Parts: sequence; structure tokens; C-alpha cells
Amino acid sequence: MTKTEKRLDKAIREALTQACEQAKEHVHEFSWLTHTADLKKLPQSLKVSCYCKELPITAEQTQLITSLIIKELSAVDLAINVKAITFLKE
Repeated sequence: MTKTEKRLDKAIREALTQACEQAKEHVHEFSWLTHTADLKKLPQSLKVSCYCKELPITAEQTQLITSLIIKELSAVDLAINVKAITFLKE
């Protein structure tokens, strides 16, 4: 992994950590999230999986979590397709 890729990976992890902490504050059912990405093929390869204690969660909760992820990633100049964000039960 190059230095540039390491910096980018760190920025993605920090952005998603921020989104995760905010989501936990606002959505009781939300537990954690994880991501996968090929750093050479961003943003198309970026996938985020959100884990909740219970599913389904409301459309408003889904929208809130999705918005938090999009906002935090845009702060590091990454755009993610909404379809790349999935919601799963723990």
C-alpha cells in the first residue's frame, strides 16, 4: 500500500467513524458499520455495511444514517452511491 493509499484509507476510516458515532446517537437500533474498498478503484468500489440490532428500521432512520455517511465521506472528497450502503441485522 502506498503512502497516498494509506492516507486515503485513514481518511475513509475516520469519516466513517464519525458517521457511526453520530448514527449511534440518533438511532437506537444502529450498532456499527464496516466498509470494503479497493483504494485503486474509488469511489466505485466503496461499499458500506450498516449493522442494526433490529430490522427493519424506519425509512427516516435509514435516510438519516445514509445522509450521515454521505456527508462524512464528502468531507474527504468521496462520493458514495446510495446503493452501496446496505443495512443488515447483527
